[in-house]
Amino acid sequence: MMTAPRPGSPKGVRFNCVEVREYPRILGDNPSVSAGPPITLDWTHDQRGSLSLPLDDWEKARENDRRTKQEIRVPDFVREEWLIDAGFSGSDLQRTVKDIEEAKKARMSSITKSDFRDKTDVIAENVKRKFGRVLMRRPRSDTLYQQWKEKGDKTLIREPSRRRGTM
Repeated sequence: MMTAPRPGSPKGVRFNCVEVREYPRILGDNPSVSAGPPITLDWTHDQRGSLSLPLDDWEKARENDRRTKQEIRVPDFVREEWLIDAGFSGSDLQRTVKDIEEAKKARMSSITKSDFRDKTDVIAENVKRKFGRVLMRRPRSDTLYQQWKEKGDKTLIREPSRRRGTM
């Protein structure tokens, strides 16, 4: 819960209370899982299991309970056990793991193709720009700057170009 700012106090946000809720773990669909089935939290929570505490009490209780990233990471066999305990079947887990492996392959393929497409797009733009200068007799893009620099005049106005067509 946030408190309303007092008149004359510096702008900012303050919290005075923490509400802790428990959500059921369910079978997820996140393809960034390293191995095994992913877990995610369900949208619903059990309001009977909710706990509301003053922020200072919460921080004091957790003072020596901070975990590292390694400690937070849940091994795949533990996730499998949690999901089976939650009512998911072994075939549900296998199907999800298979779908995720396919999604990972598709992502890798997309990344590889994307890199190639990016390079070909840059080459195509360069070719188009150079052909445009040669065939349409367009000046280089830095020509206006060079003219301005030579004149030492900031009022240089570009005349409309006569285009015969575009590529």
